[in-house]
Parts: sequence; C-alpha cells; structure tokens
Amino acid sequence: MAIQNFSTANVLVSVNGQVIDDWGKAEEPYTDEFINPPSALEIGLGGNGVRFDRNSPGRRVTLSLNPGSPQASFLQGLLNSNANITIGKTILGTLEESVGLNGVITTDGPVGRGGMSATDNVFTIEFVGWTQTK
Repeated sequence: MAIQNFSTANVLVSVNGQVIDDWGKAEEPYTDEFINPPSALEIGLGGNGVRFDRNSPGRRVTLSLNPGSPQASFLQGLLNSNANITIGKTILGTLEESVGLNGVITTDGPVGRGGMSATDNVFTIEFVGWTQTK
C-alpha cells in the first residue's frame, strides 16, 4: 500500500487566481463540506419513500491563514468588496481536484490578538457550483 502525503506542501489552492499557501496554525487549514445534503428521503407511514435531490447542494470552504499575511489581506479585500469567488484545489500525489464557482465569502472568523498568541485569519466561502474528484 502506498503512503499518500496530504501535507500543506502538497495542497495547491488558488482563490480568484491568487495562490494561497500561507497557512495558519489550524490543524486542518483547508476544509470543504456540503452546505446542504445533496438528497433527502421522506418515509411515509406505509413504508414507502419519496426522494428529493438538489440540483446544487452548495459547498462551504474554510481557509485558515497566518494572521497579518498578505494572503489574509487579499481575502479580507475580497470580503470587503463583496467580490464573487472562484477557487481551485489540487492535491499532488492523489490528483484530487476541486473547483468552486459562483462563491461568496460569508464570514471571517473570530479575531484574537494581544495575548501570548494570535488566532488565524479564518474565512468561510460558500459556493453554488462545485465539482470534484477524489
């Protein structure tokens, strides 16, 4: 069995053409997940079911970047300007690929400063269009 390397050096991410690689200290600085389930099932009292499928369940991406980094400032500028977001992600070695289209930055995370450490700059981006291979 081969060993796969999922370290940040092998994760290529770009947002609106800007390479993102100045990751913060979060254990998982890049995550993506469904916003809504792609399908729903209702089971009637008689035991039969009805299936409902979404045309686009949407995808939520969370990025954790080094605080004060130029890339965090870039994402903050996209948030402040209400820019539409496109994202691409490739995992070298496994060739996993994801592309998100028609996205918006919905939130930035809590900001912790002034103590013995600083929190990451965290941005949540939600997409209408999403394709991926695993």
